[in-house]
Amino acid sequence: MAIDSTKIGTVAAQLMEELEAAYGDDAEIATVALIAAVDHGDGPHYHPHYHYKFSPGTPKHVGLGLLAVAQDAIAKQ
Repeated sequence: MAIDSTKIGTVAAQLMEELEAAYGDDAEIATVALIAAVDHGDGPHYHPHYHYKFSPGTPKHVGLGLLAVAQDAIAKQ
């Protein structure tokens, strides 16, 4: 099974639409974080490996803050 890169592109495009609707041209994206769970299991077994990437130069405390915000948002869903 090949890795489907459109999944990341679709999520990024949806987020950009939300940001543009909320802020228009009056804001600048400061930091971006991407997280992906990749399944490379055999058959019915799910063997996820997690990968992440932050904007270049993101300070550790900012990256951890982004993760905390995401965790809190998911918990409230």
